[in-house]
Amino acid sequence: MKAKYNFILVFLCLVMVDFTFGQTNRLVHFQGQLTTSDGQPFEGEVTLTFNFYKTLRSTTPFWSETHENVPVQNGVYEVLLGSQNPLRLSYKKYFLEVKADGLETGFVRTPISGPGYNWRLSYLFAAYTIVWVAIFLYLLSIARRQKRIINELEILTKTSNKESIEM
Repeated sequence: MKAKYNFILVFLCLVMVDFTFGQTNRLVHFQGQLTTSDGQPFEGEVTLTFNFYKTLRSTTPFWSETHENVPVQNGVYEVLLGSQNPLRLSYKKYFLEVKADGLETGFVRTPISGPGYNWRLSYLFAAYTIVWVAIFLYLLSIARRQKRIINELEILTKTSNKESIEM
């Protein structure tokens, strides 16, 4: 019965660890600037396409997302990358290219290296949880062994007391 209880406890702990991965926010806040051809800050709304590349000279993006009607005030815009197309970056260095419809952006690729490190924290938390579950189960097994040893000692004490009384 106790083995069944322990199995259920371990199973629930492992299921809870799996849910910690699902709660990691995989959005990247990105803020940029747009100017007109004469260098003045752009005002209005624009459609922006964001592409992630693995290298500076890659020709094909491995991830792309388009945001329509992005408000631009005083040349500054901000978006949440990954809000329309799931973004799964690791801790490697990537390059982001932004294209704006109707505006010359120069196709400059910006190195991005921070988000993956933040997402790795979810794995760290999961590992931390697994370690604590293992410690808990170890302590539980020690407690069970101690109870068994105490019971055996009590039995030995009773039998030795009976033998000493009989002598």
